[in-house]
Amino acid sequence: MSNATDDGSRTGERGERRSPAESGEASKGSDADRIDERLRAVERALTGSDATVADLGDDAAAAAERDALASRVADLESRVEELEAATQAIRGYVGSVRAVNREVERRADLALARASRGGDAVGDAEFPNEAAITDEGTITDEDPAGAVPGEAVPSEAALDAAVPADDARRDDARASTDWDSAAGDDEADGSWRDEALDRLRESL
Repeated sequence: MSNATDDGSRTGERGERRSPAESGEASKGSDADRIDERLRAVERALTGSDATVADLGDDAAAAAERDALASRVADLESRVEELEAATQAIRGYVGSVRAVNREVERRADLALARASRGGDAVGDAEFPNEAAITDEGTITDEDPAGAVPGEAVPSEAALDAAVPADDARRDDARASTDWDSAAGDDEADGSWRDEALDRLRESL
């Protein structure tokens, strides 16, 4: 009996000895939990959410990157607007240049057409029978009169007007009485012939 009681007392003492260690570990665990709870409360107070400080740092970096991207996008949009305005201005300038080119071409075509028409008219006026003359200068059968321009055959009325009448010839012969008869006749004949030729040339 005494031995049994001694063993029981020893085991009881051992159980009593173990209980303080276990109680210390439990107290340490409870203190750590309390500290963790306090830290979490402080973080919640600082952040306003359940996110940790590390997560907040990542969020701040992401927010800064988003702000930088937004500013770059705004700059790009402004540059695109400037480029669109410059493109519109260039298009207007090119359109005006094309309009001026069309107007210049139209005026040049009109001037060329007028010049060509004027040249044709002048050529027809200077050479009315040009089609009747070949390259060698000979007269073809197309001209019924067979005459080159400037050498038309005078009419009988023109010849009569150019040749003096008999009375005029007599007066010229009488005016040369100071000369001898032979010389006077020759000079009279030559004078009326010259006058006749001059009048014929003028009529032609």
